[in-house]
Amino acid sequence: MIHKRANQFRGFTIVELLIVVVVIAILAALVLVTYNSMQARASFSRSQSDLKSITKALSLYHVDNGSYPSTVGQPGCTNGWCGWDQVTGNSFIPGLSPQYAATLPQMPTELAANDTYLYQSNGTDYQLIRFRAAGLPTIETQNNPLLATTEGYNGLAWGYKTNSGGWW
Repeated sequence: MIHKRANQFRGFTIVELLIVVVVIAILAALVLVTYNSMQARASFSRSQSDLKSITKALSLYHVDNGSYPSTVGQPGCTNGWCGWDQVTGNSFIPGLSPQYAATLPQMPTELAANDTYLYQSNGTDYQLIRFRAAGLPTIETQNNPLLATTEGYNGLAWGYKTNSGGWW
């Protein structure tokens, strides 16, 4: 009697393949969300570090000169606000670099007018902010004691200022 050998190797069914594809897609989505969140936190930490280093340089400038670098009447500034861009480079805070800071930190973006660090000072007080015209990422607005909450800046800026500086 001749017996046909049953196929010993069974392939995957379409349902099994679909389950594997769905599991891989879910894992990929989780990794992407986690990566984006980590990237946003790293960017926020960098901005905090950048602004803290600039405030230290401003303090050194103030000790030596008795005032903060003034932006009143400075070329390239709008309403006393100076921001980093490709044209002004390190000079967005007049007189600070290279003596008090070798280079001033800058945002890693080409959209300098819309996502930047801004500085304003009358010589007595100053305000140094991280500004984003389209609104700050959520990580920068949640539980941030440095967040600007006055009209015109709510959700768009956070930063440091002298105690008596009351622009926002």
